[in-house]
Amino acid sequence: MANKKISQLTPGTALVGTEPIPTVQGGVTVSTTPNAISDLIKPYKVYTALLTQSGGDNPQTITSGNLTIGVTYMMDGITLTTDFTNVGAPYNANGVYFVATGTTPNNWGAADLNYNTGAPVATVLENTIGDIWFTYDSTGGYSAQSSIYVADSKTTALLSPNGYVESPTDIYKYDLLWSNNNTNGVYILTYYNNESTDDVLNYGGAAMIEIRVYN
Repeated sequence: MANKKISQLTPGTALVGTEPIPTVQGGVTVSTTPNAISDLIKPYKVYTALLTQSGGDNPQTITSGNLTIGVTYMMDGITLTTDFTNVGAPYNANGVYFVATGTTPNNWGAADLNYNTGAPVATVLENTIGDIWFTYDSTGGYSAQSSIYVADSKTTALLSPNGYVESPTDIYKYDLLWSNNNTNGVYILTYYNNESTDDVLNYGGAAMIEIRVYN
């Protein structure tokens, strides 16, 4: 079927995805194809999650059993049969971090999974960026890290809300900064009355983090 303008289409005409359709830019109506519209709109990839955090620095290792959804794990000592790709791992290799999306991996093999109970736990709402994980760095300090994106002028990050007041004398606060020690991540800082403190992300229910990577 030859390309037709919308005004030329008759009832019952099948659209094949290449017909010019009207698009308004700067008050001017132009005719373009659906594929071209995606080029006019500058898209971005996004990661959105709700974060909670409890306790201090507490590294742990498990070698079998179920995983906890939302916890960041790091693979170590994997074998040829090890397979965690069904529970959030982008691939199977030593040193790979991932946030668990399920509880039962395809195959443990002889692998260890290292994790820190003090690292933020993520309830992922949307993720079109890829593998992002969380680490415990210091009291009240945590990182959201990635091997996919680089924190540069095309990357933005928000943590909301940026403060929580429980009473006139108790102020809980969290901030989001570019990480000083990892250019592929952002640094989360939490405070109680201006002192670095753990367990702050939980106040108000959870903190929402959003990372956008623009094309």
